[in-house]
Amino acid sequence: MVSFVRFEGEYPFVKQNTSQEQSKRYDAPLRDGGFSCTADDGLSLLDTLILSQWEERAWMGQLSYDVTSCETKIVGRRKLIAQLNEEWNSNFSKEFEKKAFQPSGGNVKPSFLKNNREEILFCVASGERERSMFVPLIAAPQDGILVIVNPNPIEYGHIFLVPYHLHQRTQAISGALLSISQIADEVNNFSFRIFFDYFSATNMDRTYFQAIYSANPLPVELLPIIPIYGSSHIDGIQILEVADYPLNALVFVSKNLKKLAHAVGEICSTLQRRSTVFNLLISDCGTKMFLFPQVHLLVTGRHLHAWECGGYFLYSKSSDFDDASEPEISERLASVSMDAEGFQSLKQLCCGLTAMVS
Repeated sequence: MVSFVRFEGEYPFVKQNTSQEQSKRYDAPLRDGGFSCTADDGLSLLDTLILSQWEERAWMGQLSYDVTSCETKIVGRRKLIAQLNEEWNSNFSKEFEKKAFQPSGGNVKPSFLKNNREEILFCVASGERERSMFVPLIAAPQDGILVIVNPNPIEYGHIFLVPYHLHQRTQAISGALLSISQIADEVNNFSFRIFFDYFSATNMDRTYFQAIYSANPLPVELLPIIPIYGSSHIDGIQILEVADYPLNALVFVSKNLKKLAHAVGEICSTLQRRSTVFNLLISDCGTKMFLFPQVHLLVTGRHLHAWECGGYFLYSKSSDFDDASEPEISERLASVSMDAEGFQSLKQLCCGLTAMVS
């Protein structure tokens, strides 16, 4: 459960418990200067905190534009999503990486605590206490997840989730996926979706996630799925293949977040070692993870972001937005899709590794 409530240092701090039991009652309100909120009955405190802090940063002018005013439309029978966003900076992720991660004494660690404090919303970390409590904090804990506002949003509530591991040279996705999925579980909002992009070995030392609030499911979530491994048993892991989609994709489903994160983490680590480009979409409060493998495009060198893999595309020109069609978007998805032989090998790998860790 999320159990915390205030910070006396320089950053707000959420203590997160790994307990499966959810609590709907909190002993004290959150307070951050002029900001104050309590979670209403049935609502997640962490969900309320993220949205309140994000809206506060928007009100303070820390976002580059109002993403809620961007025009969107549904495209084709697969209900693909197109957004006209003339302000969005397609290179912002690279700029964020340069600003957020700096070598330090042979290590690579987040530098936001030192240089960009105003963009940090708070920090989430593991804890053992069940009850809400006041937590004084001067520096981020070693196992914390920094929650940072994204000033270049693609959707409402767009944030960065950055694992803060002070003494580790690299932070592979396998080590962070459980904490990230627990955050999704604690947020307890089916509109909350988390993304991860892995493009090359150059960003292995720069593991971070992004999250948005999307009122409607992403197009890939609405498609039929074909079971290829496991069952829907509450403690088991089920692997399914997305059908009728231009981009070959797999879905991993389980109510057991620990097993699910372990299995998908091992698969992702293997893909990283093989320098395979891939993306993740985490939905349904952490119980569902979409894996999108991508081929390397030698001509352009460009890869799709996880939200694009899910069927959500941004256009910077009104003419391109007006011309957006299902064939055009489908061609972009198909251009990075693994071929049938490679995808079959990936399915075998995923089933084998899942069986080993389950």
